Amino acid sequence: MRTVYFRSFVLAAAALIAGAGVASAQERPNGLLNNVEVRQLVARAEPADNARLAVHFTALADRYTAEAKRHVSMSQSFLGNPSRNLGSGMSLHCKRLSDLNTQSATTVRELAAYHEKLTAGASATPPRDGARFQGGAGAPEPTEKELDALAAKASTPAEHRALEEYFLTLVKRYTTAAEEHVTLAQSYRGTKIAQVSAIHDHLARLARDSAKEAVAAAEMHKQLAAIGR
Repeated sequence: MRTVYFRSFVLAAAALIAGAGVASAQERPNGLLNNVEVRQLVARAEPADNARLAVHFTALADRYTAEAKRHVSMSQSFLGNPSRNLGSGMSLHCKRLSDLNTQSATTVRELAAYHEKLTAGASATPPRDGARFQGGAGAPEPTEKELDALAAKASTPAEHRALEEYFLTLVKRYTTAAEEHVTLAQSYRGTKIAQVSAIHDHLARLARDSAKEAVAAAEMHKQLAAIGR
């Protein structure tokens, strides 16, 4: 019964992600991992895991570098916009985005070098700002196929911890959605289209229920990870 429930919940969660326009595995650069895989390999930290992480962070750094170049180009293009206020304002935003992309690329390349050293058995210190990328930041969400495969074989503490963290991200997502629908429901009350508030009330309840299910799934994997130690 638990297996059926878990599989159904994973597929439902994955469908939500897919509906949000997440890129498929085929669209990713070679070596780029999803965020569940990143957390799993970081937790396990075997030499082969560090080698895969080095490749992942190199690919991620290349992506950030490409985004930085794209935003530099957009910044220059906006300066030619007939609307001076729009042009100058958007140019500054794009320049700032480029700077942030460059900073991320630098940190991620340092992480790649860090994992290369670990792969070779050398001592190494992770970059100061690398923790969030070690936690999966910048990596794509797992696809439905990837989640299904992980759910079918999850047995080690690292795999259960990875799934626990995945479901915790869903908790945050559903909780945020519930709060947004509550705010929208309140804004529609007392207006000419007050009936719309009932729709948002319903969506808020669904989001809260989804958050509770995600909490339960995360707790299950937390317990399974502890048992497997």
